[in-house]
Amino acid sequence: MKKTDLIKLSIGQIGNALAFMVFFLFMPTYFKNDVFIGPLENTLSFLIITISFTAGAITYLFAGYLSDKTRTRWGKRRPFFLLVVPSGIAYIFLGFIFPISQISMFIFLSLLATIYAVLYRLEYCAYWSLYMDLTAPEERVTTSITFNLFGTLGTVAALILTPILEELLPFSIITLLVGCIFIGSVLFAFFFGPKENLPEFREELKAQNLIETLKETISDRNFFYYLLASFFFVLGYSTSVLVLIPFLDAQSIDLLLMLPFIIPIAVLYFYFFNKLAKSRGKLHAFRFSLLIGIFTIPITIFLGLIGTGVLLFIQIFLIIAIFLFVVIAILTFQYALLMDLSPPGREATYSGVYLFVIVIPIPIGSALVGPILDFLTFEFLIWPPGTLSFACIFLITVFFIIISYFFLRKIQMKDQSPKK
Repeated sequence: MKKTDLIKLSIGQIGNALAFMVFFLFMPTYFKNDVFIGPLENTLSFLIITISFTAGAITYLFAGYLSDKTRTRWGKRRPFFLLVVPSGIAYIFLGFIFPISQISMFIFLSLLATIYAVLYRLEYCAYWSLYMDLTAPEERVTTSITFNLFGTLGTVAALILTPILEELLPFSIITLLVGCIFIGSVLFAFFFGPKENLPEFREELKAQNLIETLKETISDRNFFYYLLASFFFVLGYSTSVLVLIPFLDAQSIDLLLMLPFIIPIAVLYFYFFNKLAKSRGKLHAFRFSLLIGIFTIPITIFLGLIGTGVLLFIQIFLIIAIFLFVVIAILTFQYALLMDLSPPGREATYSGVYLFVIVIPIPIGSALVGPILDFLTFEFLIWPPGTLSFACIFLITVFFIIISYFFLRKIQMKDQSPKK
């Protein structure tokens, strides 16, 4: 793929990531503070995430199959980009509060969140599959990093702008702005990004229905082990990311003060993993990165407990830097390995199954995090009230990453050694 085409296509990832991260990180807090006030405020807030993400995950099971079977004058991927319009409209209305009961508001918000999530998953599966169609094998790590760097721009924008805008504007205006950026960036990729070469659609494999295709993905031994590994590493890091904002609030640390130190570290990590992939191969580099996370994350349960001011800031920075190392390793390698494992003609179908597997852990994680934050509020040994829940979540993260590493070890792939 030409670099200019890669950049134009990646513009859409800014809006995808921005909307997703505001929804994932900030909307639970908004629901808790402004909509659901009471003893189950965390549980109800995260339950909206659970419901919508579960529906979105199920959508992935048939989203890739639909994209692989679609034939239009715009291709088989790009028509799904247009679903960003109704998805973005549903997203916008998530910020509006109406004078109805809490139960009615819960149902209303769950419905809107589900519409956003389902349509977004249909769009996103086709969007990523277009990358796979246009990327040569030797470009996969570079393409994956570019894809994630543009996603990082959207994530950073969410982390920087949302706290500022929350001080200045009602949340309804924030969802309006974010929803419009979400719609606009994906439509930019649709109109100005690379086009599919219609006369050169890859030769069709044997016609299969959805059930047969899903069975094929599971019978692929390497792909099956990769699905299991991916399920657990996403379950691990999503539980930690979900509590990022509550954790910083509990420590009275301003996220905006932390970001200037975090962003250079993130860029350095992307550079490091790119070099590591070239020297050791993608799969071996990924295993090595998770192994480092397994040995360093347990340290985080003892940080943030002693001291104030600069000392506390340094401790919190170390916690974020350790988790960021694992998260960026996952972002760098997960899609590059997916491209290696997906057979020609089944890219979107395999992607859909894969995306289903890596989305399902998010509602599971949110369902786990809510009750832990609500009920583990007592003092225990060296952990004062309010910190035990975070230490517990960090340990849970390590446990899931250990399981993921075990399944990555079972994958056997050719040509993983770097070329000399």
